[in-house]
Formats: sequence, C-alpha cells, structure tokens
Amino acid sequence: MFTQKKHKTQRIIKILYKEITKIILYKLSNPNIGIITISKILISSDLHYVKVFVTSLNKNNINQINFSIKPLIKAANYIKYHINKHVLLKKVQHIIFISDDSLLKNTKVINLIKNIRY
Repeated sequence: MFTQKKHKTQRIIKILYKEITKIILYKLSNPNIGIITISKILISSDLHYVKVFVTSLNKNNINQINFSIKPLIKAANYIKYHINKHVLLKKVQHIIFISDDSLLKNTKVINLIKNIRY
C-alpha cells in the first residue's frame, strides 16, 4: 500500500511539474521572472497544498532570486486556476512558491573547494 501511494504521489508531482512549467513558459509574460527552474515540488496528502521550490539560473544572490520569484507568487492564483482547469485532480487550493538557493550554495562550496591550495 505504501509503495503504491508513493508511486501515485510521484506521478502527480510529475504531472504538476509539467503543467506548472507550461503555464510559466506560455501563459505568463512577465520579463522579471527570467530563467527559472522548478527544483522540487511537494504536495500534501490530500492534494490541496502544493509547494513549488524554484531557483533562478541567471541570478547570483538570494535577493535576485527572490526578485524573480515575486511575479510567480503574485500569479499563484492564476496558475492554480489553470491547474484545476487542465489537470483532473482534486482541487488544488494553495500553491506556494519558495526560492531554492541550494544551487547558489552548491556553487559557493565548489568554488571554495577549487580555491583550496595544497
């Protein structure tokens, strides 16, 4: 039962990933969003809450990443509307966009390792 539920959750996450990506690429026309990547999606067990972790590839610090995510936060209701319209799931009630700075942190660690001299 647990693996079947986990498999279903993973399929739903993949569907949401594709649908949110399509909406961001083709429906939103805000140039402030820039080049972003959805790094992770978490959903609640009742499918009502969706957390979308987003990182920006062309930004150098967390403030710039947060600036890119603000238009997504403002468009959350619009994105939720399209998900509920096109994806045959229980209604998603809340979408939360969260900046994911793990790529930025990983880059800093790699640069520190490169700068170590023996």
